[in-house]
Amino acid sequence: MARHVGLREFQENLARRLANASAHDALRSRLAFEAGELLWLLRLPDAGEVMPVPWLCRVPLTQRWYNGLVNVRGALYGIVDLADFCGHGVTSRTSESAFLACGPRYGLNVGFLVRKVVGLRNADEFKPVAHANPDKLWISGVVRDHEGREYREINMASLIRDPAFLDIGAAIAR
Repeated sequence: MARHVGLREFQENLARRLANASAHDALRSRLAFEAGELLWLLRLPDAGEVMPVPWLCRVPLTQRWYNGLVNVRGALYGIVDLADFCGHGVTSRTSESAFLACGPRYGLNVGFLVRKVVGLRNADEFKPVAHANPDKLWISGVVRDHEGREYREINMASLIRDPAFLDIGAAIAR
């Protein structure tokens, strides 16, 4: 039976592994997580902090998938329900839900509400299944692990330029 690991212990272990990763390892490493019923991968340099879902401030007249703003040590981050953004329904908040703050390298403070963080994976563990999705160019490909599970790879640079992702305003009937 698998040992149950608390979120705090998981975060401390993940932070330790991130700090010890060499530059080469970081480029090959992916952070795996669940959003909706799908598994996702984010390149380690694009990932930031993983934390319990913080208190958030809703923003009126925004898309349903835009959950609002959160304060992470004095910096405001937009929180996007990735499953809902992809059309897979609203993420229920449970003890396994997490806020994944994306790395600051692109100058956009944004993060994802995810159902569960799976952990670090090496890119060498996966075999390509499909190339980029023509409808969602920010999905750089689909890969399969040795257990047959499919993961969608996020290209963060493409996602933060996607007009649908940037348009958080809700349509208002006039």
